[in-house]
Amino acid sequence: MWEGIQAAHHVGFDPLKLNVVVIPGMNDHEVEAMAALTIERNWHVRFIEFMPIGNESLFLDKGWIDSEMLRHRIRTKFGLTEGTVKGNGPADVFQIPGAKGTLGFISQMSECFCDRCNRVRLSADGWLRPCLLNETGQIDLKTALRSGVSTSVLHQQVQQLLAAKVEINFKQREAGTTTGYARTMSQIGG
Repeated sequence: MWEGIQAAHHVGFDPLKLNVVVIPGMNDHEVEAMAALTIERNWHVRFIEFMPIGNESLFLDKGWIDSEMLRHRIRTKFGLTEGTVKGNGPADVFQIPGAKGTLGFISQMSECFCDRCNRVRLSADGWLRPCLLNETGQIDLKTALRSGVSTSVLHQQVQQLLAAKVEINFKQREAGTTTGYARTMSQIGG
C-alpha cells in the first residue's frame, strides 16, 4: 500500500489525502508516523474513528480510539494547532506547527457532528442513504433507474431524503449500533 501512496505522489497527486481508520491493536501504533507525513509534504491525513456498524459487540468493547486521544498523542509529540484550511466535510482540521499538510479528525463516534454533516452515501448496490450510521429513509436508486422511474420522480425523492436528513441524523444516529442493522460497513461500501 505504501508503494501505491508514493506512486500517487510521484505522478503529481498534490495535495494527497489519506484516510486512516484507527483500530486499537491493529494500527494505532502508527498514528504519530502518519501525522508526520504532513510535515514535509502537502498531504492531508484524516484520522477516522472506526464505526463498528452491524457489529454491536464492538460498540460495547469500544473497538475504536476517540479523536481527542489521537490529538493528544500528536500534540504531545509535535504540537498541534487548529488548521487554517477548512474543508467542506465533517473533518475538524488541525496542523502540526510549520507543517505543509493538515490533519483532519472525523469523530463520528465520540464527537457527534450530525448537526453539520453534509454527506450522503450511494452504496455499491445502488442505495442512496442520508446517514451512514443507519438505513432509515434510504432510496433504492438502482431498481428505480433500471425500471424506468422518471428523473423528475427520483429528483423529488432525493429532495425529500435530503430534507429528512437533519431529523434522521439527530434522532436516529444510533440505529446502526443495534443487531437490527442489516449490513456491516464492508457490505455498505464504507
